[in-house]
Amino acid sequence: MDGQHQQKQKHKHRIRYIISFTQGISITLFLLAAAIVIYLTVLYRARVVPPTNYAIVFDAGSSHTEMFVYHWPADKSEGAGTTSSVSEYFVCSLVAVNIRDSTKFNETKAIKAISDFEQHLDLLPSFFEPCLKKAVEKIPSDRHKYSPIFLGATAGMRLARLRNIKQANQVLETIRETFSNYPFQFVVARQVRILTGMEEAIDGWITTNILLEKFKHRHEKRKKSGQTISPTELDQDMAGVLDLGGASTQVTFTYAEEHASQPIPLEFTTSITLFDRVYKPYAHSYLCWGKNEATKRHRARLVNDLLNSNIESSDLSTTLFVPDPCLVTGANDTLKINKLFTSTCTNNEKLQFANYNTSISSFTFVGAGNASQCNQSLSRLFDSKRNNREMNCSYKKDYCAFDFTFQPVIPENIKFIGLSGYYYVFDNLAHGIPTINKSTGYKLADFHREELERRRKTVCDIDYITLCKQESILPGNEQHKRALCFDAWYVWLWLTKGIGFKEVDLERISVVNKFTSGKAGWTLGYMINQTNYIPAEFREKSMGNTGFISWITVSSVIALITFIFLILTCQACIRHACHKQAHRARTINNDGYTQPHEQSLA
Repeated sequence: MDGQHQQKQKHKHRIRYIISFTQGISITLFLLAAAIVIYLTVLYRARVVPPTNYAIVFDAGSSHTEMFVYHWPADKSEGAGTTSSVSEYFVCSLVAVNIRDSTKFNETKAIKAISDFEQHLDLLPSFFEPCLKKAVEKIPSDRHKYSPIFLGATAGMRLARLRNIKQANQVLETIRETFSNYPFQFVVARQVRILTGMEEAIDGWITTNILLEKFKHRHEKRKKSGQTISPTELDQDMAGVLDLGGASTQVTFTYAEEHASQPIPLEFTTSITLFDRVYKPYAHSYLCWGKNEATKRHRARLVNDLLNSNIESSDLSTTLFVPDPCLVTGANDTLKINKLFTSTCTNNEKLQFANYNTSISSFTFVGAGNASQCNQSLSRLFDSKRNNREMNCSYKKDYCAFDFTFQPVIPENIKFIGLSGYYYVFDNLAHGIPTINKSTGYKLADFHREELERRRKTVCDIDYITLCKQESILPGNEQHKRALCFDAWYVWLWLTKGIGFKEVDLERISVVNKFTSGKAGWTLGYMINQTNYIPAEFREKSMGNTGFISWITVSSVIALITFIFLILTCQACIRHACHKQAHRARTINNDGYTQPHEQSLA
């Protein structure tokens, strides 16, 4: 009897041990399955960081060449629709190449515009090499083959193509060969091309308004991030853009056509889709009205005016000395004849010069700085166009520009940003105004009318030595500051006589070289537009839908089974404990003593 009881007790202990062991395993499996479910859910829902796309864009202007490298998330997550938000990675300015100057005597010149390499094609690869090597180093090697490379040539090459299309094409082809030797994505010839004036204007407008946070999606992004946005910054009107280059100048602004008495002709506007919205700004590029080409035209007219005076041909030598009222006294420039008349922009003056039977082979422009005469001479550039009876304007008077092209009335409700040459000219003028500090941007409202008038005189009515002291001219900035008399008057007259700004409207113009988020120009706008045609790229998730469903199902089943098992075993244990306690209660005597069990008696 006792043996049977002991055997029964051992059997009970064994069962309780097995149950406890199984419960331990079940708890472990349940926790593991629950952890796996949580981990898989987090892993599946986690956003996969996309790869970064890079692109290289060369701005090949008429007086410089610069490389911009941009980057953006490959999945275009920071844009809208097919357009991506693009950020500047770094900038590299190409170093000028020194060659013998065939237009001057015993001098060398630094060339840094690709249009200057027509006779020096062999120098182009080494010209691009330093910046391209920098791009190879800075762009991750695994992204090289996905990084497109572009070159956009502007007005300098537009003029070169008009002058000699074969040579212009040779320059472009040499650049294409150079780019193909690097590991970047270069697949079509169109990646190196000459931009139209419309493209240059529109891309500059896009760049400026992107950097000013004018596009709606950028506003929304900044709002979500909690950044403070001033009410004026949320202006519905995009900023107008004025871009002054060496060979051309662009004017671009939004225009409420529905309120206009004359719609914009198709050749002066284009539809662009950006961030799921369509924009149709007015845009026009004035070829030959860039600062450098305007200088040539001004001087060519001075030559013809001098020859048209009562000068006997016998009094002329091979060098003609020409007084230039827009060049300060004591400064001289000597040019060979082809330097002045090779440009397409001086064709009319060249035809007039050909009527004079002379042996002249060079010109020496002698500084005769005079603010009043400089103003009169440059005003004639605009008046000669406006008073040309051989040309008629096919648009209404209020919509006819000085050269008989279409231009709407300047809107009164938008602000304008002046780029490139505008900035450099006003930066130089600010040097002589104590109340204005040197900056990467200026508001014309800060230049008082009297101060600007004074500066336009003080940079003309002095001699060159005084100019050097007054303007702090050094070898590094002499090229730009020595022509400040011409620059100051030309920019002023272009804004007022050319574009048609009233003096009070000039206060709405700011000139900028660089914004806090990037450098001004057309390249960023060009690249943002290109992202419309670059497909989005996504990284695959570490776990797909099928794998996630399979693993989550198995883990959930295991967790559920072990959970049920734990509940059932816990219930059994609770019932056993309750039964044991009830049994002990029945063994208590009426006098309060506990009846001994068989086990204790034994």
